[in-house]
Amino acid sequence: MLLMLAVVGLYTICSLNDKYAVSKAGYNGSQLTFLMAAGTVPFLLLTLPFSDCTLTPNWLAALFVLLIALSKYLEFDMSAKILEQMSAFELKAWLGILLFVSYFTDMILDSEALSIPKLLFIALTVAGLVLIAVSGRGQVNYKKIALPLVLYLGARFLYGIVVKFAEGIISTTLMLLFALIILAVVTAPAAKPFSIAKNSPEGKKGVIIVLLCKLPNALGLLGENAVTAESLTNAAFISPMMLITIFIAGLFDKSTRPTGLNLVGSIVCIAGILGFQAVGLL
Repeated sequence: MLLMLAVVGLYTICSLNDKYAVSKAGYNGSQLTFLMAAGTVPFLLLTLPFSDCTLTPNWLAALFVLLIALSKYLEFDMSAKILEQMSAFELKAWLGILLFVSYFTDMILDSEALSIPKLLFIALTVAGLVLIAVSGRGQVNYKKIALPLVLYLGARFLYGIVVKFAEGIISTTLMLLFALIILAVVTAPAAKPFSIAKNSPEGKKGVIIVLLCKLPNALGLLGENAVTAESLTNAAFISPMMLITIFIAGLFDKSTRPTGLNLVGSIVCIAGILGFQAVGLL
């Protein structure tokens, strides 16, 4: 639980930074992907002496690295398109769809018995997430982002599945490191790294802010991998839990303060998250 809370805090910072990168700095999908990948690699390298570096050199390890690279590419590239239309808060709400999928996947992989209380709290959480998503429907052109949203959700689920199956073959740290190096190399031509600052309204300041945020991103990724290895459901709860911190932060800003369905959905979602975690502790 403490590890999940730490990851939530780190990812909340990153999520708000992603919105800044798209809305204010004006980065496109290739630029955002390159900065995220290239900016995270140095911080991951610093963690290697303190990390598990298990590696079985075979085709499975290579496949897992490529799948993680694909997952992260879709996540970064699609999020840039989605965040042009909706807030980071609403995007995290949509990730609630993965709660049911992850829970039943955990049941199959770990042969766990069905827990009715957990299922009810997941349903309550998803109900709150639906209300949040509906509250922003008037401002969001869903026809434009329907495919990116589906690909984004699929990429997030793929990431969890790969981390789960890669255990014992390649450590999550090495898998993520190699995948991000591949991403940085592949997206560099389209991103044109040396022109990013020049073509952005935020200039060099924007690049520096985004790159500095890769430290919490690297730590969050490592924490998320550890949570995912134990439970896909707990990993799927990380994003909805981020809504709590974003919700609290939004209360202090009139422009982002939740009202109407957004407020009701936030409260319902928080109740579902807390209830699910409480059941898990019993």
